[in-house]
Amino acid sequence: MVLGTAIVVGACSSAPPPARPVFSPITDRAAPEALPGKIVWHDLLTHDAEAAQEFYGDLFGWSFEGSSDAPGRYWDIEHEGRAIASMLAVGRDEVDSPLWLVSVSVADVDGAASRATGLGATITVEPSELPNRGRYAVVEDLQGAFFVLLRSSSGDPPDGEEVGSGAWLWSELWTTDAAAAVSFYEGLLDYRSRTVAARLADTPDDASAESVAGEESPVVFYAMYQGDSVRAGIHQLPTDAVSYWLPYVAVRDVSGMAARAAELGGKVLLPPEAVRNGEAAILVDPTGAPFGIQEWPRAEGDDR
Repeated sequence: MVLGTAIVVGACSSAPPPARPVFSPITDRAAPEALPGKIVWHDLLTHDAEAAQEFYGDLFGWSFEGSSDAPGRYWDIEHEGRAIASMLAVGRDEVDSPLWLVSVSVADVDGAASRATGLGATITVEPSELPNRGRYAVVEDLQGAFFVLLRSSSGDPPDGEEVGSGAWLWSELWTTDAAAAVSFYEGLLDYRSRTVAARLADTPDDASAESVAGEESPVVFYAMYQGDSVRAGIHQLPTDAVSYWLPYVAVRDVSGMAARAAELGGKVLLPPEAVRNGEAAILVDPTGAPFGIQEWPRAEGDDR
């Protein structure tokens, strides 16, 4: 996977590069604040922008605003009049399989990239500047999952914002070596971890890293904290799977949305009935990018 040209909206060496778009800022806050460790942005890298627009527009009501600087190549994704993500049309020579790429806030991109290398990760895009967005670098972790280190020039979205249907809720790393991933992200982002019951329906409430160690397909889930704020989850996959970051969109009706996604040409990778209390589902859009949906807000009195 070659993520460098995809992120900077460059071109193959055989053609002149198109203009780079002016990226939308992460926030429009009057008093910008950085929240290192928080996932603050999402980019969809896709081989079929038209199919992706039709799918997400119908499923979540998202709209897509194209860039005059890079027409047919870059779009802002908007929800209720606010930019919440970006979409980039990429070639198969740039990205093997479409994916959602999460950006995590860091105070010092160059320092974090150097630390990631020291922990064994690969920097696929060296620290660079994105117009109107900030300084960034793209990292491939030890299990092959890609993510972005970002120092936003406009600050980060504040904690405590109300999350409505169709908005981003949170993100999880689904990885082939959860224990190694926990160690890596703790070292890189100063996270601390806590083992909790996994979201799969058949996972015992008292499952832990120790109790499942040695099983053929251990079900382990770690909640990753920074201070008192939970920032992400890390979920164990079978060792022959592909590791990736999985962002979740908040919805009110998980079963209905999963069925609708299938009608629109997507796939249901993990149906609601396979998830604890049916609160979530894992989907794949028609272009091949995986993502999750989760019931939100939870019913009153529901403490799961």
